[in-house]
Amino acid sequence: SHSQESDNISRRKEAVGDRRRRGPSRSFPPPAQAGTHARRMIIPVRCFTCGKVIGNKWETYLDLLAKGNTEGDALDELGLQRYCCRRMVLTHVDLIEKLLNYNTLERRQPQSDMG
Repeated sequence: SHSQESDNISRRKEAVGDRRRRGPSRSFPPPAQAGTHARRMIIPVRCFTCGKVIGNKWETYLDLLAKGNTEGDALDELGLQRYCCRRMVLTHVDLIEKLLNYNTLERRQPQSDMG
């Protein structure tokens, strides 16, 4: 009984180790190269209220606005009929560009020459 239990535990540890060695199961797109015009975004993937996927509509929404569509027409064209989903897109503030200016890895080094 005890040896069978320890065998089960060791099998679980091996399975977890295999997953760690293989890395993430999903392949994420590579980061944008310098000079490309890829848009960065931090928009919620789903509507907070109803759960509809809205994260994939942000770039299309910006393109529609750039073409001269009004906000309401752009949201209608994207198929966002519920006011909860419309709120998610309309009230999103794209702060990623401002946040990227703050690099947490570059801290001011303490001065060692205290005279």
